[in-house]
Amino acid sequence: MELIEQRILIAAPIEQVFHFHDDTRNLLRITPPSIKVAIETMGEPGLGYEVVLKVRQFGIFTMRWKVKITEYTSPTLMSDEQVSGPFAYWKQTRRLRNVEGGTELTDIVEYQPPFGILGRIANALVIRNQVQQMFTYRQAATKRILESA
Repeated sequence: MELIEQRILIAAPIEQVFHFHDDTRNLLRITPPSIKVAIETMGEPGLGYEVVLKVRQFGIFTMRWKVKITEYTSPTLMSDEQVSGPFAYWKQTRRLRNVEGGTELTDIVEYQPPFGILGRIANALVIRNQVQQMFTYRQAATKRILESA
């Protein structure tokens, strides 16, 4: 199992940061340009909320990714887990806390690449780095959007 944890300080109220992340449409605003995401289905934010995304990467790989909100405690905690998609296992947790100057957002990603040993090799060569870069981009984009609002 892989674990990636990244933090960022956002000069915005905790409620604003939390609800920015529980609105799936904002995913389109914070996804790196090299990854194309379309929302196929979504419901109302909250515990049990499910989303189906169509994700295209490198201009050639297209996949459907279904996730479900498994933890939802406004405004401090939200987790989503893959129901079906590209990974053998995927869980993303967002922890938020009030700090001087705004909100500290911590993204915690636990995942297991697919395809056994081949997936572990791909993870060492490419996947882990891409996941880290994606969350660095997402956090910076979230900060930029919310601090300019």
